[in-house]
Parts: sequence; structure tokens; C-alpha cells
Amino acid sequence: MKGKYNATDIAKWFINELHPEPLKLQKLLYLSQGFSYAFNDRPLFEDDIEGWVHGPVVASVYRQYSMFKYNPITIEHQLIEFDDETLDILNYVKDNFAKYDSRYLEKLTHSQEPWILSREGLDPDERSDKTITKENIANYFINYIHQPEDEEWD
Repeated sequence: MKGKYNATDIAKWFINELHPEPLKLQKLLYLSQGFSYAFNDRPLFEDDIEGWVHGPVVASVYRQYSMFKYNPITIEHQLIEFDDETLDILNYVKDNFAKYDSRYLEKLTHSQEPWILSREGLDPDERSDKTITKENIANYFINYIHQPEDEEWD
């Protein structure tokens, strides 16, 4: 199962919409990939996501925008055309997660199993380029979406 896009295509959409700083952009990419599995049962993009100290990262996108450091990415990109299914995912992530700052999103991803598993055996500040497996991302987000509502028991 390959994604239809690459992570840079998706990053450019978020940059045009939100002008996030690089750390926030990385979390939005990860969440988009996860919710694509949950809602559409397929990856959104082909690129691997790695379990870095500050959370999930697509290394190629990081390298492309790292010069912005902790500042908003102020570039306007020419975008490719996305299908409606993809736009639904991107807008879902934007509407539900873009309101949070990058530190909150970092904390959120640090509490999620895919990142935790990718960091097994590493010290908290130890650098690593270990891949967060697509299978772990898919399983986590599919289970996240399909959690039963809390019920009161009599």
C-alpha cells in the first residue's frame, strides 16, 4: 500500500494554510499519516517517519525547512491538486490539531504508542533515525478512531 503523495506535497499544503514552524509541521504530517490510515485504510504519503527526540519527523521535510528553526515557515508554495479524500484528512487535522502549539503536539505524540515503540532502548535525549513503522502508525490510529465511547456500567 503506497501513499499517493510524498510528505513534501503534504507539508506544502500545511505551510500555505497555516505557516507553522518546523516542529509543528512535523507533528501535523505525522497526524495526517495516522488519520489517513484510520479513515481511508492507506498511507497518505510514501515517506518514512522517524522517532526523533522531539517526536515524529519526516527527515527530508525537516532538512528542507530546518533553517526556519522556531519561526513560522513563511513560504508560499505552488500546490499539486489533491483528491477529496486527501483534502478531508488534511482539513480534519487542521481543524482538530492546528489550534495547538508545537510543544503541546510534541507532548501528544510522545504519549502515543508508535513514537514510544520507536524510542525503545534509547535515552530520552539520544538521537536516533529509527523508523516509526507504518504498521504501528496504522494500528494505533485505527484503534484510536474505533475506540468505543465510555459507557456507564450498572
